[in-house]
Amino acid sequence: MKSHNRVLIALLISIGFAAALSIVPKLDRTVQTAGSDSPVFRTDSALALSDRNLVDLFVRHPLHLDISHVEWNDTILSVDLKSNPNETATGLIYDDLYELARLGFAGTKNVKQLLIRVMEHAPAGTGNPQLLLAMDAKRSDLSPGVAAQSGMAVKETKEQFLSSHFSLTYTHKWLDRHRR
Repeated sequence: MKSHNRVLIALLISIGFAAALSIVPKLDRTVQTAGSDSPVFRTDSALALSDRNLVDLFVRHPLHLDISHVEWNDTILSVDLKSNPNETATGLIYDDLYELARLGFAGTKNVKQLLIRVMEHAPAGTGNPQLLLAMDAKRSDLSPGVAAQSGMAVKETKEQFLSSHFSLTYTHKWLDRHRR
């Protein structure tokens, strides 16, 4: 008989805890916004970039080229991309430059300038990396419509979009290799 009483008491206590837990969300009105639940994973269009979420931002957006260095200073985001000699097609490089510009200006609220360098690294560390291409992009260079759409005209290539909106600087090595 004593064991039945213990089971009955444990059952009543469990039911009491379950009932109490179901009331807790109703007590805290800050959890509910206008009577609806907010999702755990929201798709916010633009985030404020900081040292804390810098790595997360780049992990979610893979590039064709490897990233060798990223630096965040106030409102300036600097990215160095690593290119192997004679391996990377120009289209992939422009894809990465475009993606970084889209990510920096449409994906964040506080990036005002984006500095990107494409560096060619010699095989097996036989020499210093050499600059191939640099891009200096400012949020102010984009018209509000372009920044909001984060897109380009249908007939416009990524190279044309980048060169018409931002400052691209090519080295002699790049020009000799890709502008024959």
